[in-house]
Amino acid sequence: MFPRKIYAKLKEWKETSKGRSALLIEGARRVGKTFVATTFAKNEFYEYALIDFSIVDDKFKNIFNDLSHIENFFRDLFLALDRKPLKKGSLIIFDEVQFCPKARQAIKALVADARYYYIETGSLVSIKENTRDILLPSEEEAIQMHPLDYEEFLLAIDQTYELEILKEAYKNHQQISNNLHQKFMKNYRLYLSVGGMPQAVLAYLTSKDFFLVERIKSNILKLYEDDLKKIDQTYGTFCYSIYSQIPTMLTKHSFKFKNCSVSSRVDSYVFKNSMNKLIESKIVIPVYRCLDPQGGFLLSKDDSNFKLYLLDVGLFTSLIYAKGHNNQDSIYQKLILDDTHLNLGMLYENAIAQTLVANNFIPYYYLWIDLNGNNTPHYYELDFLVQKGYKIVPIEVKSSRSFAIKSLDLFEKKYSKNIFHRYCISPKPIKYESSLTYLPFYLSFCLE
Repeated sequence: MFPRKIYAKLKEWKETSKGRSALLIEGARRVGKTFVATTFAKNEFYEYALIDFSIVDDKFKNIFNDLSHIENFFRDLFLALDRKPLKKGSLIIFDEVQFCPKARQAIKALVADARYYYIETGSLVSIKENTRDILLPSEEEAIQMHPLDYEEFLLAIDQTYELEILKEAYKNHQQISNNLHQKFMKNYRLYLSVGGMPQAVLAYLTSKDFFLVERIKSNILKLYEDDLKKIDQTYGTFCYSIYSQIPTMLTKHSFKFKNCSVSSRVDSYVFKNSMNKLIESKIVIPVYRCLDPQGGFLLSKDDSNFKLYLLDVGLFTSLIYAKGHNNQDSIYQKLILDDTHLNLGMLYENAIAQTLVANNFIPYYYLWIDLNGNNTPHYYELDFLVQKGYKIVPIEVKSSRSFAIKSLDLFEKKYSKNIFHRYCISPKPIKYESSLTYLPFYLSFCLE
């Protein structure tokens, strides 16, 4: 369909593991886990078999209850699949493995048998809950899969040449002409509109119909919302209530979930459990407050103060602007053409959070109080902090073309010895200073 960067990780796993470990692809629903696994199987193996545990019956699952006689196991497995045994060195995909915990437990024996390679796919919430009573295999590696990031999006829309220009400009500190800058920003706003969910991207590529794109994204949002409600019903959590407050939290720059909106009896355990389940679903990106950047982000993590972003900026666009509106095409047109007075700060922030996570960063934010000249307290905030080795990378996101960077400047005064480099990400063209880079949104994927 279109290139995914995770494909290279699958190839690396095959080459390095030599079948001595299975690979678990984790991620939210509809990010393309099954598709990339089957594409990899078709391209890199002579034969493969796909077992979708979400549709097989209990009789099939019972095959995995006993692996004491491995030959009998494979005999029964291929009889149930109604096919001849695979050749040695082939791949077996356990799709939606959370629906058959015994299959995941069987990985230890299957890998030891060394007959085949094994890839598993699944949703983390269900995987964790369905493995309480089984022995998890140590012979299992896990990787995370996300929606398409901006680099993958450019490849999908056949903008390979643009991608080469962007990488060269970032690498060599080159300026970008105003005409190219406007073109690149337009493509980035297209990404804000469509997002990186594979079905939505494919719909845009094949139809250019934003009504169709919106319908697909709305269906995915409905799927996620139904999933969260099921989690709440099963575990007594309130994941859906937290999720539903995301647009309001980001609009008002509120960093605390309002417990009173759910129940006056909500306690810390239920809240923590709800947050864990919501994060495990991979539907959201949590960004917690860091209290002391010098002491290590994790050590000074404030669990009670956080921001939540959606896993995909295109879904977020649908959630806050297009959902329930009859003029969806007009909203997308104005967004892409930059002809809107809407507050796009939330969209840009969500896109940057998504980019940082896709590049294997764990983002935090920082909030502090300084006294002004008249000794009155003033609050300052940095949108994101990430770590580069033992150094800090502060990132400020600005949605307008005219802005101040006082937070970045004050932060540098406080922690200059700990800073690797500062970034202000905005719609403005690229600009380099000694300790600060003004980075346009379309170059944010280069942060590694």
